Amino acid sequence: MNPYGLSARLCELTPIIPADADRVYEYCQDPEIQRWTEVPVPYRLEDAARFTVDTCAKGWDNPMTSVRVWGIRVPDESGRPVLAGSVGLKPDGPSSVEIGYLIAPEFRGQGICTAAVQVVVAHALEPEPDGLGMRRVLWQAMVGNWPSRVLAVRCGFTVEGTIRSHCISRGEGVDIWIGTLLASDLESMPDLWEQHNLVRPWL
Repeated sequence: MNPYGLSARLCELTPIIPADADRVYEYCQDPEIQRWTEVPVPYRLEDAARFTVDTCAKGWDNPMTSVRVWGIRVPDESGRPVLAGSVGLKPDGPSSVEIGYLIAPEFRGQGICTAAVQVVVAHALEPEPDGLGMRRVLWQAMVGNWPSRVLAVRCGFTVEGTIRSHCISRGEGVDIWIGTLLASDLESMPDLWEQHNLVRPWL
């Protein structure tokens, strides 16, 4: 699978590459990212390097896993792209994918991550050959991660409920919120997609 990019209203999405390791290391020092994700703590530069190669680069190369991770890139004052975070998809059963996302502290509250997630969701649910033709996108977050939940709801996900002790984090069972977004759900949300200048994938 050849890596490819996607365009959003406030950012560009391009594959994360090994040269991004320093920047990934930098923003993964954020206490909130360490609190609400599965990144190692302490987070070392070698962890970032491993992520950019084993998860990101090899994810695109391996047709058996079909993991896609995009870097969320926004221009700095000189117009050069800065890695602001990431959004990714991984398989979750037949014609279903799970989405994950994070954004660096200095880029929060600007709508950047929301725009990125909406573009990726639209791409996942859009019929082939332009999209991935998925029937469902799954979202999960640790209970208490309200920023992730608010963003998911803003993007049209329905929060289905809580799964108790669904995963192990730092050696302890953790409760998880779970939500879904179906291709058919998009038909009732034209205003949400139009305000972000997205092509409605059901048309």
